[in-house]
Amino acid sequence: MLSAYPDWTLELALSGSAGGLLIGYQLLHLLEVRYWPTRTSLGRNNHARARWARSIMARRADILAVQTLRNWTMAATFLASTAIVIALGILSFALTYEGLDELNNIFHLVGVRSHKLAVIKALLVVFVFLVAFVSFSLSVRFYNHAGFLLNLPQEGQASLLDAEAAMRALGRGASAYNLGMRCYYVAIPLSLWLLGPIWFLAGALVMTVLMYQLDHGYG
Repeated sequence: MLSAYPDWTLELALSGSAGGLLIGYQLLHLLEVRYWPTRTSLGRNNHARARWARSIMARRADILAVQTLRNWTMAATFLASTAIVIALGILSFALTYEGLDELNNIFHLVGVRSHKLAVIKALLVVFVFLVAFVSFSLSVRFYNHAGFLLNLPQEGQASLLDAEAAMRALGRGASAYNLGMRCYYVAIPLSLWLLGPIWFLAGALVMTVLMYQLDHGYG
């Protein structure tokens, strides 16, 4: 059936390959973080954050804790604000008939040139940025809660429970921040999809290589 529509065949083949590459890499990374955390920068950073929290609470370095958490919170707040602005901008652009069609006419090399399909692609990008907004907002929430726990007085057995709760809050904040950043990364090839499936595939290849370097590097 699809052989009678070569444009749809190319669209599905190229877009499916790009989407499969992005999703497949994310799943493999989740397995690494779950079973081999020291292979990933996220796992190593989680371990370093736990050591930092123990050191802060043992030395009662309240000012250092507040300043560090303030920097993390400001970064998450900025990225959350940026994500919602971009989402609203793309949504506004998607509702403009001429804009999407102009992109299709200028940059679309292969695949399907359809206004309805372009709107669906744009809405998918909007959804990804909305997920990023929620993730960074949750990150701010967890970091604020961690700041409260890190500054509790050390009182016997309760201090151990407070330290564990603080490390869990830091870990959740970092996980939410990481998810938000991944939404930013994935949104780039998805945005290129508006120009055509071949651009989507090229963006997915480049972004997968970049994410691999970031996920397995140091820092």
